[in-house]
Amino acid sequence: MMMTSCLGMRWIPVAGSIGPAAIILWLIAALAFFVPLALIVIELSLNYPENGGISLWTRKGLGKRAGFYAAWFYWVNNVVYYPGALTFIAVNVVYLIGDHSLAENSGVIVAIVIACFWAAVWLNISGIHYVSKVTTLSGLFNFRLGLFFILVGCYYVISYGHSATSFSPDQFIPQRDMFRSISDISVLMFALAGVEIIPTVGRAIKNPEKNLTKAIIIGGVLLVSLYILGTIAINFIMTPHELTQTTGLVASFYTLTAKLHWSNWVVSFLVVSLIFVEFGGLNLWLIASSITFFEGTEKGILPEWLQSINKNYVPANALIFQGVMVTVIVMATKFMPTVNAMYMVLILMATIIYFIPYLFLVIAYLKLRHNNALVKKILTNRMAKLMAFLTFTSVLMAIILTIIPSADIVKRSDIVLYELELIGGPLLFYLSGVIIYSRRKLTSFIKR
Repeated sequence: MMMTSCLGMRWIPVAGSIGPAAIILWLIAALAFFVPLALIVIELSLNYPENGGISLWTRKGLGKRAGFYAAWFYWVNNVVYYPGALTFIAVNVVYLIGDHSLAENSGVIVAIVIACFWAAVWLNISGIHYVSKVTTLSGLFNFRLGLFFILVGCYYVISYGHSATSFSPDQFIPQRDMFRSISDISVLMFALAGVEIIPTVGRAIKNPEKNLTKAIIIGGVLLVSLYILGTIAINFIMTPHELTQTTGLVASFYTLTAKLHWSNWVVSFLVVSLIFVEFGGLNLWLIASSITFFEGTEKGILPEWLQSINKNYVPANALIFQGVMVTVIVMATKFMPTVNAMYMVLILMATIIYFIPYLFLVIAYLKLRHNNALVKKILTNRMAKLMAFLTFTSVLMAIILTIIPSADIVKRSDIVLYELELIGGPLLFYLSGVIIYSRRKLTSFIKR
């Protein structure tokens, strides 16, 4: 599950475009964000191993209202993110078919996206044990894809006797300005995010106190190692400039196999693996966010039919409700001028919304420590405060940097539209959460 939720092969070409300096940036992102967050998650999961994750921990530390908002943002992030992630899957399916022109056909992309999402909804409704099997296989495929990059990079160096990219000592120092380097770290932080999703389904894990901790530690070491080794390996074959010119992971696959003079069937195999990995990740995030929000939300806030659990112990009505919402959002993308336009807006907005619950998490963690509510501790008080500070600062920095327009957005009208989307969207979802939570008071008043 760690390999499925956290490891994303698409980040390796992104890191490779930075060059050898990405190795230092990976380590900074790991030490400033992933390690502190993982230690906090381990300590919280040891004390609260039941289902809930961020929602449960925030509720324990900051109360029911804060717990609701954390769960609400966590769920909304996924509803916004699904269309973007599914578009990525759909474009890969089109590449597999062979007619690359279909990648810009919004009708075809929308049809594939909707079909994939409802397949995931059906699988989740069937039971978490099926999701577990899919995510386990997906994690193995993901691990093997990472291993493939590493082995192919080594093969290239051995066969040709040189690396495409220079690894001289000065290349390990970031060549970009300070702002770009910090932005790069934020991107790599997002690549490392997701460790908190595992305890969300704590009840489905055997002996969670032991196995959650073991999974996070082993998975974390594997995750950071694969990212760093994969970045080195892809730079063995392609220069940072070549990777900057590619239009995505699949394009990198084609360039990579062309340099090695391999047949295109290798790309087809890699794309099939990538599709399965992304589908497995979609299933994991779908069930985890549903449990966090619908099952973990206090009774009386949401309609009872949304919180009902079926015979397989999953919130089936909530999953169907998400399916309808995502279908509507995906259908709306058909009216955008390009497939890529809506994809970028949704991904960036999802990034901001995704990081907000982390801020709740850190504050709740400090409150629980202060109140001596955590019986099982792995950190000293001073170390706990340091880990909380690093996580909070890193997340806040990532949110701020996402809001700042990129260098290619220069027109004032485009900047205004960009800010309205990335600030207005999360603000609108926050106000929606306030309205939904107020239903609790209205329900209590009516009952009286």
